Amino acid sequence: MSLDITPLVSDDRLMISSYGDGRFTVNDRKVEGSILLYENKVTPWPVTESKEITLDSLQPLLDVADKYDILVVGCGKMSHMPPKGLREAIKEKGLVLEWMNSGAAARTFTVLQTEDRRTLAAIIAV
Repeated sequence: MSLDITPLVSDDRLMISSYGDGRFTVNDRKVEGSILLYENKVTPWPVTESKEITLDSLQPLLDVADKYDILVVGCGKMSHMPPKGLREAIKEKGLVLEWMNSGAAARTFTVLQTEDRRTLAAIIAV
């Protein structure tokens, strides 16, 4: 006897199945460049370096923050501390900031989606 342990994920959830070479595959769709993931959509994000991550660059996500609990940010190939004051400003919007390298962010976002967590993401393409 075998059991299927694949989690059931609703079709409206965004799932990142691959990343690298400057692109992502989200729900079987190839997307070039950095991305924002929110409200069941993927939009281009004109950020290419972590120093460009600001409240202004994250504004589309912050505009819908009241519908979410977690903001996953992928800051590029290597992880480092977020810019001073960013974590506190995001917390004031009611979000927990999860700041990590882009590979970890893609994986974390997808796991949180399978857990049906209310999650936003901003991920720099690597």
